Amino acid sequence: MTVDAHPKVPTYNENFVRAIGQCTGDIVALCDQDDVWAENKLALAAVKFRDASVMAVGHRIRVVDERLQPTSLLLPPGPMRGTFSVANLDPWFAPGGMQLLFRRAPIAPWLLEAPPLSKWSRAPAAFDEWIFFLAGLFGKRVLIPDVLVAWRRHGTSTTGSLEGTTESWTPAFKRRLAASAGAISYAYTAEVADSRADLAVRVAREMERQAPNAEAVVTLYRRVSQTWRRRAQLHDHRSSHAARALILADMLRRLDYRRRDSGGLGAKSLVKDSYAVLRGSGSALPR
Repeated sequence: MTVDAHPKVPTYNENFVRAIGQCTGDIVALCDQDDVWAENKLALAAVKFRDASVMAVGHRIRVVDERLQPTSLLLPPGPMRGTFSVANLDPWFAPGGMQLLFRRAPIAPWLLEAPPLSKWSRAPAAFDEWIFFLAGLFGKRVLIPDVLVAWRRHGTSTTGSLEGTTESWTPAFKRRLAASAGAISYAYTAEVADSRADLAVRVAREMERQAPNAEAVVTLYRRVSQTWRRRAQLHDHRSSHAARALILADMLRRLDYRRRDSGGLGAKSLVKDSYAVLRGSGSALPR
């Protein structure tokens, strides 16, 4: 075992990126000090990596308390499974680091570059969000439904307590979060999509054939950016009723409400946006 001492106290993001940079194996599996792995975690993931085009494998986790007592919360809540290309996976989906294994060679060098913006906070993307996005540029991503890690939550966790974690996954919390979103958050989402597209352009230019999906990623996120900019305009309080109606009609024509796994907004967003047209921006309906 090698111990690497930092010259300064790093952020958790810096810590993981530095550790990844010192890995030498083909496949990297990330582990927090609080994680407890299933004995077959590596074996199950290794089977998927026999396909050389697979760049990342994600699995499910169970949230547990500080004494490792299990809760009913599994993440992701729905058992996603399959092999995914750029075109058939929600462009914002990303497993956490403890759920993720990835092929080191094409991905690790890019982690030293400035990441795109994060979808989940107004900051650069964290290492795990960044890794899963990069994996999509270089090849396929596989999700397996097996629960292979116990994710321990406690009051001193960097990423949140047990109570905060479980609350953030309740339907009521998600409804409140979606209802509170408006023009400003939608405009930021468009910026995030553009930052990802810009990065994909650079990867396509510098990596050429080693990033076979880069051009498709550029196309996807440019379209996603335009969709969210239209939505931001629709919810802008300065837009008139007539303007919002025209924007909604344009979004329907452009298929902006296609399924989320195709890069669209989904049916619930159509409900909220229609309500915003009828009643004005600031709808209280779920996104």
